[in-house]
Amino acid sequence: MKVLVLGGDGFCGWPTALHLSDIGHDVIVVDNLSRRAIDLELEVDSLTPIRPMGERIRV
Repeated sequence: MKVLVLGGDGFCGWPTALHLSDIGHDVIVVDNLSRRAIDLELEVDSLTPIRPMGERIRV
């Protein structure tokens, strides 16, 4: 099944996308990455650090 995960770069979205992919679904992740931009602008770190999407994607 093709599955769209909105907010896939977030705390809940990323593990959800991984789980769905692991059980055989075709997963598409959509995220506007706005939270990361806000954190960078304010020079703060997230309480739940998550590596950038590019570092987490497995080819």
